[in-house]
Amino acid sequence: MATNIFSIGQSALAAAQAAQATTSHNISNATTPGYNRQVVVQSTAGGINYGYGFVGQGTQVAEIKRVYNDFLNTQLLASQTSASSLNSYYAQISQLDNLVADTSAGLSPALQSFFKATQNLASTPNNDGARQAVLSAAQSLSARFQSLNDQMAESRTAVNSQITSNVTAINSYAAQLVELNNAILKVQGGSGGNAPNDLLDQRDQVIANLNKIVKVTTLPQDNGSLSVFIGTGQPLVLGNQATTLVTTPAADDPTRLQVSYQANGNNVLIPDGSFAGGALGGIMSYRSETLDVAQNTLGRVAIALANSFNAQHKLGQDQNGDIGTDFFKIGSPIVNSSTSNSAAATVTATITDASKLTTSDYRLDYDGSKYTFTRLSDNSKTVVDPLATPAGTFPVVLDGVTYSSPTMNANDSFLIKPTVNGAASIGVAITNTQKIAAGSPILTSTNAVTTMGASTTGTGTGVVSAATLDKAAFLAAGSPNQTYTYATGTPNTLALTPPASVNVTGTDGVTTTYAAGVPVPYSAGATISSGGVSFILGGAPANGDTFKFAPVPANNGTATISPGSIDSTYTPMAPGSKIGFTFDSASGSFAMSPAAAVSIKHADGSTTTAASGSPVPYVAGDTYTVSGVTFTLTGQPANGDQFFVGPNTNGVNDNRNAQALNALQTANTVGNTSFQGSYSQLVSMIGNKTNEISVTNKAENARLQAITLEQQSESGVNQDEELANMIKNQLQYQAASKVIQAASDMLNTLLALR
Repeated sequence: MATNIFSIGQSALAAAQAAQATTSHNISNATTPGYNRQVVVQSTAGGINYGYGFVGQGTQVAEIKRVYNDFLNTQLLASQTSASSLNSYYAQISQLDNLVADTSAGLSPALQSFFKATQNLASTPNNDGARQAVLSAAQSLSARFQSLNDQMAESRTAVNSQITSNVTAINSYAAQLVELNNAILKVQGGSGGNAPNDLLDQRDQVIANLNKIVKVTTLPQDNGSLSVFIGTGQPLVLGNQATTLVTTPAADDPTRLQVSYQANGNNVLIPDGSFAGGALGGIMSYRSETLDVAQNTLGRVAIALANSFNAQHKLGQDQNGDIGTDFFKIGSPIVNSSTSNSAAATVTATITDASKLTTSDYRLDYDGSKYTFTRLSDNSKTVVDPLATPAGTFPVVLDGVTYSSPTMNANDSFLIKPTVNGAASIGVAITNTQKIAAGSPILTSTNAVTTMGASTTGTGTGVVSAATLDKAAFLAAGSPNQTYTYATGTPNTLALTPPASVNVTGTDGVTTTYAAGVPVPYSAGATISSGGVSFILGGAPANGDTFKFAPVPANNGTATISPGSIDSTYTPMAPGSKIGFTFDSASGSFAMSPAAAVSIKHADGSTTTAASGSPVPYVAGDTYTVSGVTFTLTGQPANGDQFFVGPNTNGVNDNRNAQALNALQTANTVGNTSFQGSYSQLVSMIGNKTNEISVTNKAENARLQAITLEQQSESGVNQDEELANMIKNQLQYQAASKVIQAASDMLNTLLALR
């Protein structure tokens, strides 16, 4: 029996030693990442039947168990990969948000400064300083576009760099997992199936680290190894085999890195959408959902601005009298040929309507019989089938871009980016301030003032002769009628109504100027002039006689002609030439000279055409277009009234095209909004997305913290608890020692009896 007690004491001592060693192991690894606390699982060693009952044989250590909750660990991995994805996304989009929304470095201040300069130009079109200010503001605006685009391009480079570093880390973790799988199999096979807890912890920690980069799914195998899948199911580790990932440029975009895996010496592409979760998934989502759209939107604003400004500028006249040219340089769509395309594959894309551009990229595929355009933002498709009825033909116009007839073989494809290059390529095309087309190349007019008529009332013998009219001076004076009233006295005088300064040149050639309102001494035969009217008054007027001067109009009706504008079909008119319209009241139409076809747009929006040489019907408010010139006539013309369109031969002070250029600031030139509106939509889109990611990120990190605390409360090492266990183990050890001592004393007593 003493021997049995000795064995029982030994088993208790061994169990206490195992428990103390395990507790010490827990304490020493309390701060080891991924460590799960371990506990000794004891069981009874059974008993021996001595007839009077079973006598226990002590204890045994059944296993060293790892405190591990698979459910909590799965939740922790899911939350961790989501939080890592959001952290990665937010780190990038917050920088982009700060960039576009900056009140000093964003695009809005530059746009406002540019159109402020065009507004000043409209006020003083012949001022060299105002013209230079427009060029300087345009250069600053172009530089701002380019700067914003450069920073977005740097963000794209940073994305590529992070993809590369993440792929390197994934491959490293995959290799570690293979080594750990092999080590676990080896150790587990030589330990009778006991779990190698520390190796399992190391493997779980590697998986947790990998899960921060890309979403991980695991599948335990019967032999103890672990298969690991990433993203949406791509196998990374299968037993002792690891898949090697590599970064490769996209087949149709060398600036865009993608991830592939190596199989039989070939690189097999993994679609970006397959990487859900983790830092890699977050950075790829940022690139496709935000960065691509932001750069395309910025480019669309630049293209729309340059295109619309150029179109209007080319309808104006510069200080040299020439038709305006392109003011801005405009970028062209980027067309990328797939690396697998046939050598001769080509297609040309040209922006023909910037107002209809979208922020999407497009793919053109050819299957050997039909061509398919795919708008990548929503996957909508446009099919061109030459064999269909009716047949699909090129050129194709899609969302403001015209595509030429391509040269393609079956399975060839192109990636088309209409707007991504817009902000990078915009620039100022002119450097000479005289080339700014602030004026309009045409003038419209009527025969409103041709001669001056004079009338005399009174009883005297005063006679007006040699009456002439300086039309420009007369109209500038703002006095359509002038009346001189004679008053006898010493000297005899003339009073002008309305009052104005008067120049009197006597027969001796001496000119005297009299201020407005001052009576003018009368001298027979002197030349009198004021406000563009000049005449000679002779004879002997009577007191109170009046001499009235009024313009003699050629047009007697009330019709007026608008200032007019030109379109892109306008050919500069030769100096001195003009297009005349003479109204015939009998037919209610105009005779035109020289004859040309006239397009007439009516108030209801319908359009008719008057053939060359035919009478041009007149309806008040109709708009007429002839030889690239458009104008509107309103009111009722009288028989014989004439209206003219001619070249603007001295338009240095003309501001009509400058006003039209300035009006582009608020015009709906980018879809249904303005330049500023479109950029504001970009700022709002990025700001809202940033806020969405920020809020979601905070919530997910809070959830991750809660799950981590719960998991650690169960599997983590609690130093206080372990200290208590250590004291308990010491007491158990001491008690076991007493059992052995008691057994020894009993044996000694038995031996002494012999």
